[in-house]
Amino acid sequence: MIGSVGFDAAVEVGIAAFCAGEEPPRDEEVWERLTGAGVEPWLAERLLIFLPMAYTRRLLPDVSYPEGLVTPSGRVSLSAEPVFVAASDRAQRAGREEVGRIAMRSAEFNAINNALYAGSELSDLMLGETSLVKDLEPVGQGDGGVPSPRAAFEDFLRGHGVPLDGGTAVGAELFVHPAPAGVVMAQVDFAVSHPALARPWLVESFAGHGATWREAIGGAVSRFRLGALHPIVDGLLRPGAASGQVERERYEHPSGAFELVLGAQLNLFTDRSVPSAEPLVDRLLEVLRAEPLTRKVHALRLFIAHHDGRLQTNEVLLDSERWPAGEAAVAGSPAPLPDGRVAVRVFGLLVPAGNA
Repeated sequence: MIGSVGFDAAVEVGIAAFCAGEEPPRDEEVWERLTGAGVEPWLAERLLIFLPMAYTRRLLPDVSYPEGLVTPSGRVSLSAEPVFVAASDRAQRAGREEVGRIAMRSAEFNAINNALYAGSELSDLMLGETSLVKDLEPVGQGDGGVPSPRAAFEDFLRGHGVPLDGGTAVGAELFVHPAPAGVVMAQVDFAVSHPALARPWLVESFAGHGATWREAIGGAVSRFRLGALHPIVDGLLRPGAASGQVERERYEHPSGAFELVLGAQLNLFTDRSVPSAEPLVDRLLEVLRAEPLTRKVHALRLFIAHHDGRLQTNEVLLDSERWPAGEAAVAGSPAPLPDGRVAVRVFGLLVPAGNA
């Protein structure tokens, strides 16, 4: 069976198009939401057809379903369509409301519903193949306008010589957020699991927006690459593979010495020069001495946002969870800029000395 990782994000975009609004949208509205945000027609068509089919199979699993559909040019095998494979995988994790919203749009669901009204039992039903009035658009080259963050993450790691095997697992999940007309907003959660981590999973979230999904997802992926990728590679997955992209310093802690592997500071919402966040990081490291740390790799992330000098967002994470003592330590710090909007994000790993 064809792997589905390349269309994981496209399926999320399709689900969002089906589920937007209080009332179920017409097919024309779904099509416009997809193609208007840069989804290529061949991919939009498959999302429009295959998502309801996949969700019907999730909603009513006792029915015997065909393994293909019929077009004027011949039969199409569903297992040979990577968008259907990805949609089927995602349908298994869908919630009740999402399943109902999407499944009820399919011709197969309507056929099942009619048969039940006629007195049939679900377990007795064997559906015939759905017939399309026209051929599917030929599959285009590439991602169809919706890049896969997970594929990008894996490409980054391969570029640094990181083997994707053994005890290492990585993932990247797209979340679609409501946005004004003409804009799409993406949040991508990049995740890593490794035996050396203090917690089973390290998760870093990045957002992006734009007129198209390529712009929005590309923005989130770019920020991840600049701000978090290199400490993860150099401090955890393949020490030394990104040494030119990180800063290292020794950190003494009551539980033992660590090496802080720090990524680049990200400055957001402004084109002006922003002071270094080093004093804030030093303050966090000082407060961290009061926290017990295991001899594992710990993640530390700072994100603060100000507007006209007033603190709007204060988020400090320790091992991907909110750290109240860290947030209290930076709450009274002066804004990086006295006016306008500005945000600062810094991410690093604390690696036990001798393991770095």
